Amino acid sequence: MALTVRHRAFRWFLLTGAWCICLLFAAQQLNAQQRIGGPYEADSSTVLLLHFNGDYQNEVDATADPRPHGNTSFEKLDSAGVFGQQLRLDNDSPADKSHLQVPDTSTLDLTGSWTMEAWVLFFSFCPTQDCLPKYPRILFKPGDVDTSRYYLSNYFINAFSTRRSWSTGYYSPSAGTWVEIRSPYNILGIGEWYHVTFIRDTSKKMIVQMIHQNASDPGRLPGYESDSLELLHLEAFDYEEAGQLGSPQISSQPLFIGATPQNDTLYGNLDGWLDEIRISNTVRNYRVPPLITGVTELENQTADHDYQIEATIETIGDNTIAAAELHYRVDEGGWQTLRMSEETDNRYTARIPSQPVGSRMTYWVEARTGDGQQTRQPSTAPTDSVYQFGVWSDSTRVLHLPFDEGSGNPVDQSFAESEITFHSNASGPTYADGDAGEGDQAMVFNATNSTWLEVSSPFHDLTNFTLEFKFMARDSLPLQDTRLIAKGDQSTLYYSNYQIYFDPNGAVRPAIYAADNGLDPCGEFTGGCLLMDGTNEHIEAETWYRVQLGIREPEGLVADTGRIFAHLLEVASGDTIAKRVHPVDAGARPNANSLMIGGTGGSEPYFNGLIDDLSLYNYIPSRIFTDTPARTDPLPRQITLSRNYPNPFNPTTTLRFSLPRASHVQLTVYNSIGQKVSTLIRRMMPAGNHSTTFNASGLSSGVYIYRLKAGDHTESKKMLLLQ
Repeated sequence: MALTVRHRAFRWFLLTGAWCICLLFAAQQLNAQQRIGGPYEADSSTVLLLHFNGDYQNEVDATADPRPHGNTSFEKLDSAGVFGQQLRLDNDSPADKSHLQVPDTSTLDLTGSWTMEAWVLFFSFCPTQDCLPKYPRILFKPGDVDTSRYYLSNYFINAFSTRRSWSTGYYSPSAGTWVEIRSPYNILGIGEWYHVTFIRDTSKKMIVQMIHQNASDPGRLPGYESDSLELLHLEAFDYEEAGQLGSPQISSQPLFIGATPQNDTLYGNLDGWLDEIRISNTVRNYRVPPLITGVTELENQTADHDYQIEATIETIGDNTIAAAELHYRVDEGGWQTLRMSEETDNRYTARIPSQPVGSRMTYWVEARTGDGQQTRQPSTAPTDSVYQFGVWSDSTRVLHLPFDEGSGNPVDQSFAESEITFHSNASGPTYADGDAGEGDQAMVFNATNSTWLEVSSPFHDLTNFTLEFKFMARDSLPLQDTRLIAKGDQSTLYYSNYQIYFDPNGAVRPAIYAADNGLDPCGEFTGGCLLMDGTNEHIEAETWYRVQLGIREPEGLVADTGRIFAHLLEVASGDTIAKRVHPVDAGARPNANSLMIGGTGGSEPYFNGLIDDLSLYNYIPSRIFTDTPARTDPLPRQITLSRNYPNPFNPTTTLRFSLPRASHVQLTVYNSIGQKVSTLIRRMMPAGNHSTTFNASGLSSGVYIYRLKAGDHTESKKMLLLQ
């Protein structure tokens, strides 16, 4: 009888179409917003799912169970029992090699969209530069069969224990670089559970990193309630805008969990616990705040125009953007808010009103979704980091330190009136006679007392400039790596906007980081071009010298207008001790760090001697440098977009355009049905003639449209790709 009833019910189910409703409901469930953190269940998009409930079973048939190596075990750390057991990888000694390996399959070799997730608890890691391991791996899929090139990874989730931060990304062969996101420092600790999510969205051409934690108890897994998760970090990276298109590298290597192919416990093996590892070949529809990328980072501006700020603002899944706002502040005044209007391609824009010369501007962007979630860019704004620029005049001295105060802190005599902080183990600044006789003074820098100055101002973030000052070393020659000047981060001085330091035996090395410079022999770090290392170019103690360092980026298509130069002169005689001049095809890379004088504050050595008459200009005064040839091409009279050449093309072609004045430029390529395939340029550009290359590798033959948007001007042209 029971069989008959069930049979009739099944017939009714089929005849009435109720099965359609159930299938539709199942599809809706798959596409509905999902909960972050798990426990998860496998679905059609799941590539790998590991619960670690007393075994290494993979819930997905398309990929194999992981194979344990070394000292692994299971333990129940989740007192609520929701997550069952967790996996322990014991790597607390150099002899341990504990990790898992999942045999390679084509399913594990990911080149499209994905979502990768894991719960991680670190039992131990290296908190300083003097110990190991430094870089514990959570997920690592090598991208090359040759283990010496394992780092060309298909995908990875790593931690930096010395910085207490996270890194998620992959290697792209066509881009020739790693496409990755590195979280801010100090969001990782021992004995706390973290949920890390790494998303690659090929439709939006971006990657996303999210770090969550149990808000009420970081040492416990949060159970079923997603509301107990606290979002510690959310960051998106638009790899199309960065010019890093291309599929990830793949290989036949297995997926490593808790290690790399080198399996080096002292370097990168994880010592801790793991749970709920899931890899999906789709973008999971999560309830997360908006993603803000591509915020306009203005260089210093003049006072005769408004300041346009743009940002790309998108969402994951089916959320929508309800509001986007630009917050800005003039000097130390209150924050003001502008509503950003939506343009095309998820691009939002607003204009800050023009401000008088000397104004210090700071700003940040905020967006909210329809369900009330919000995010900021930078994420720590406004209490910590914000975007900044200054309002100045062209051909201006932006810092002037004559050091003639005699007592008290030195004072910036320029219009900028920069904030200056004196650092020393001694009581306060001291002064001594300078080189110019009675009435002239110089500031004393004492290496024993770790004396240095920190100067903070947006007006010192420069792409074109001249730096000039005098110095005298006391008692003996400065030690190697002594910094006279450094405009960069204390821990990564290589990337300084500009710096002057000493090589052995008193050789002076000026340097500028010009990130886009491709002209030999300088490269991006121009210290090799400017090293003053000849027989007569070493300084002597108790002698005054003048240093001049500057850069002018090329203008228009005249390649030889770009120059980088350094001069070392003896003050008393006026003799030129050394002179270096080299061509460059890019300006210096500015940064928002403080200008440091006499040392870096991070470590020894410090300068021991006197510094005097320091000036910084946002141009090159003719009295200092006259080797730059005069401009031979006139400025364009109007905005023009030229025909690409060659046309037809395969696979590269050159696009040219002209600007009569500095403008925010967006150069975009679309296919014949209006879909965006590449953004070649999206930034402020100077007046002049410009060109860029479009590489259509991987695209099909056909007609493509390239569109130039410069200020209020928009112009499009067609080109033909023949593969």
